[in-house]
Amino acid sequence: MKFSVGLWITIVLWWTAASATAQAPPRLQSPESRMNGPDQPVRPQVPTLQQRAAPEQQPAAPFRLTPQEDEQVDRILRVWEQRSTAVRTFDCSFKRWEYRYEMNSGQAVAPRETLGIVRYAAPDKGMFQVQQAVQDGKLVAIDPRDAEHWVCDGKSIFEFNHATKQLTEFRLPPELHGKAIADGPLPFLFGAQAEKIKQRYYIRTVPSEAEGQQTWLKAFPRYQQDAANFEHAELILTNQNMTPFALKLYLPNGKDCVSYQFYEIVINDPLRLLKGDPFHVSTPLGWQKIVKEPATAQASRVPPVGARR
Repeated sequence: MKFSVGLWITIVLWWTAASATAQAPPRLQSPESRMNGPDQPVRPQVPTLQQRAAPEQQPAAPFRLTPQEDEQVDRILRVWEQRSTAVRTFDCSFKRWEYRYEMNSGQAVAPRETLGIVRYAAPDKGMFQVQQAVQDGKLVAIDPRDAEHWVCDGKSIFEFNHATKQLTEFRLPPELHGKAIADGPLPFLFGAQAEKIKQRYYIRTVPSEAEGQQTWLKAFPRYQQDAANFEHAELILTNQNMTPFALKLYLPNGKDCVSYQFYEIVINDPLRLLKGDPFHVSTPLGWQKIVKEPATAQASRVPPVGARR
């Protein structure tokens, strides 16, 4: 089963305040990973909105910060948090590289490259859609079996399965209305408070290959529930306006990774109302709609999103 990072990426750029352009895969390698050789394409298993009851056990701390380093991280998080408060709507395009290995031979193959869009409206509406694939340097239509398209209207998450022509509505429990995205397994990307971010993640800066222009952050989960989704994540921020430029997720198996780069960013679009409601969902003609109620009223049971069956 393959999962999309979808709805989280919808909120990755809450803090953006200007445009960025993307031409090549983001190089989010730490000094440690560069010592181990270049990134190799692997088969990704990207985290979902599934949240489990939080166990108290914590993974071992991967590093220790000096007081000066800790203050630097605090300063970055505070500025980032301030940027998020002014964002009411967000729109952008993205390019994604999925790195994978052939399961039988273990040999690396070319990364799968796709393009798509995300939409967001405060406090908890989002849309994620993969629109095209790139093959031999050319844009091609996405295979219906690989299509990823879903919407969150704050009360439900809607998944479009283009291969089976089914629209599935995952209804959220009332306690998650308006906050299912922000309280997901990657809150450090979705506008959570700086204090909350540090409570759930070990965070540090890493040397940037664009010193003076970008800030690179690396985050490791403090709790097993988050470690089940990713081993660690790296994020590139532009220094000029703290704009998230790229995201890379290293998955729990130690090999797989997925990179995103963001561009054509529009914050608080004054023409959004004239373009229609991107979060209104209706069943396409000839499709079947399936409604799934939450398995439990507890916030730890958010239904998975973006799953390919």
